[in-house]
Amino acid sequence: MTLGMGFIGMKSLAGGLITNSEAAMAFALQFKNLVPIWGIQKEAELEEWLAFMDHEPEMNDEIRAFIEQERKELAGDFCRGCGYCMPCPAGIKINTCARMSLLLRRAPSAKWLAPDMQKEMEKIDSCLNCRSCVSKCPYELNTPELLKKNLADYRQVLAGEVKVGYEN
Repeated sequence: MTLGMGFIGMKSLAGGLITNSEAAMAFALQFKNLVPIWGIQKEAELEEWLAFMDHEPEMNDEIRAFIEQERKELAGDFCRGCGYCMPCPAGIKINTCARMSLLLRRAPSAKWLAPDMQKEMEKIDSCLNCRSCVSKCPYELNTPELLKKNLADYRQVLAGEVKVGYEN
């Protein structure tokens, strides 16, 4: 029972990591009192969302299967990039660095492998283990451990040991 109260669906696209906007919109439309926050970054994205106002996507078996696959892949220690953990006393951009493994695989990777981002990722070695980020995380993630795992993966990608294959 919703009691006639609306709610906001924050991070509807998981900070850019969910790339199927049709599935996200079909999911959101199941909830009559939901107002999603899409986080539009480009004019083309705005046009895509506006088109959904005229032709609302409907939940179907294909979209359900896609959503289930996304749930499996993004379950567990998945940082949504909300930034509530910030600021970090060691200067780590937690809301980017804790998602790096996914960013490398779900977004064009060249930006994330650039020298300036390499410097940001190396800051993880300076983590103070103060756990301030942990106490602020609404998803109760073990952020210091998540950062270390992302740094190890990042180093493997840089060394050519792991291919990410997303260059669009």
